[in-house]
Amino acid sequence: MPQAQQRPDVPALSQRISLTLTGWAYQLAGYWAALPALAQVLVIYAASRLWGLLIFSRVGQQQTTSPWQASGPMTYLDFVTIWDADWYRQIALTGYPSTLPLDSWGNVAQNPWAFYPLYPWVSSLLMQATGLDYRAIAPSLSLAAGFGAAWLIYRLFASSLARQSTEKAHSLALWGLALVAFNPVAPILQTGYAEALGLLFLTWALLYLVQGRYWLLLLPALAAALTRPVGVPLGATIGLYWLACWVGQARAEGQPLLALKDTAGQLISALAVCAFAFVHPAAAWLTTGRLDAYTATEAAWRAGGEEVLPFIPWVTQSQLYLGQLLGPILLVLLLLVVILFLLSPLTWRTLHPALILWAAAYLLYMLIFFNPQSSTFRLLLPLFPLALPLVALSASRAYRLALVLTAAGAQWGWVGWLWHWKQLPGGGDYPP
Repeated sequence: MPQAQQRPDVPALSQRISLTLTGWAYQLAGYWAALPALAQVLVIYAASRLWGLLIFSRVGQQQTTSPWQASGPMTYLDFVTIWDADWYRQIALTGYPSTLPLDSWGNVAQNPWAFYPLYPWVSSLLMQATGLDYRAIAPSLSLAAGFGAAWLIYRLFASSLARQSTEKAHSLALWGLALVAFNPVAPILQTGYAEALGLLFLTWALLYLVQGRYWLLLLPALAAALTRPVGVPLGATIGLYWLACWVGQARAEGQPLLALKDTAGQLISALAVCAFAFVHPAAAWLTTGRLDAYTATEAAWRAGGEEVLPFIPWVTQSQLYLGQLLGPILLVLLLLVVILFLLSPLTWRTLHPALILWAAAYLLYMLIFFNPQSSTFRLLLPLFPLALPLVALSASRAYRLALVLTAAGAQWGWVGWLWHWKQLPGGGDYPP
């Protein structure tokens, strides 16, 4: 009779596989730990941008008709240079108009003055130097700026955590960077938009502020103010931080005038950054001859071109989408949650006071000047320092990994819902 075949020992096999996988995991962890911090940062950010490349490529294949292409799927470079990238391209090629266009009601129409100049200027210089067109240059510029911003974000987080042990600060700073790199609107950092370049200069300025290098921060602060509309809250942040430093030193020494003398350089730096916020609006005024050229242009993107009314649009939009009573109630509750988060011991333990001031100043700036709409998600990107206390909420790797993976998954929703063009019944589409 033939001998019966021996059945494999399933538990032993499973144990061997588990031990092998565990060994590989420890080996990879050893390789990762041996990498210098710069290499770890670059690997994390490269992975995030490859993820964004996958999302844009897949969603772009689903694009049919759009204002930028009559029909058919869009290539990656075509797809990442739509929406406002068209305005930046126009500025890069022809500059700003000397006469503001008007609509049929006599209001200022949408025009390039709403967009800040540094990103299209650098794109134009690179186009002339390389002979490549905007489709190739702009996303490449954003990609390179994003890698620089990633390294500065890591250094900013590490500096903010300097009171903790080196290993803990390093690991937590990397997790914070990962959440920023994979956040739901992070795909914008590889498009023909100015967000990546703006993030680079903003982080650079904040890093110098945390380090107390007030004269050195002037250059990146000026560049940030010429790339994205962050000059006002950045100037307010530096000014409020000077005030806190002066009051603290004056109380400690009992000599306010001496403290004022010691912090004079910090005060001058704050005033200079406040002035930077008006460079682009002043250029629009001098070029067009109209004092409100910039603000009137910004108002052209609002329904009916209404004037900028502090706080009111947030109330009216909450009522529009959530009801006359429920909307404002939820808005107030959301603001209370944000305030409590900013004031929490966790936030103060992980973030430098200057970064908490920045988050508060930028949020207040948005409440006063911004009209809440679908683009608001993208406009929250400068609040990236808040990623650090979010990942510090738990020391569990499972929690932190789940947080990053959830944010990465949400990118499909942001790109598929907002970046992907879909004709609305009334015309147009929600902007990203």
